Amino acid sequence: MIAQEAQRKEKTLSHPKRADIQTSANENHLPEGASPAEVADYMVDLLEGARQLAGKSGLTFLAYLIQVAVEEAKIQAGEPKDGGS
Repeated sequence: MIAQEAQRKEKTLSHPKRADIQTSANENHLPEGASPAEVADYMVDLLEGARQLAGKSGLTFLAYLIQVAVEEAKIQAGEPKDGGS
């Protein structure tokens, strides 16, 4: 509990605009001991959301970089590439 409060305080001090964000970066919906492929698949979902947010905010280069990470996560998850055979 104390460690969580310290992390929240650190985030508030280092990123004032993020002070109202309540979700910890360490929280996820994966079972403990998830396989690398399961983690990569989960990362695809997270990264696609981040890419969309960056794109809608006009951060086109950031959206591009995140898309590169999406593609790598798909490879690690064992998903076929879009449009590929």
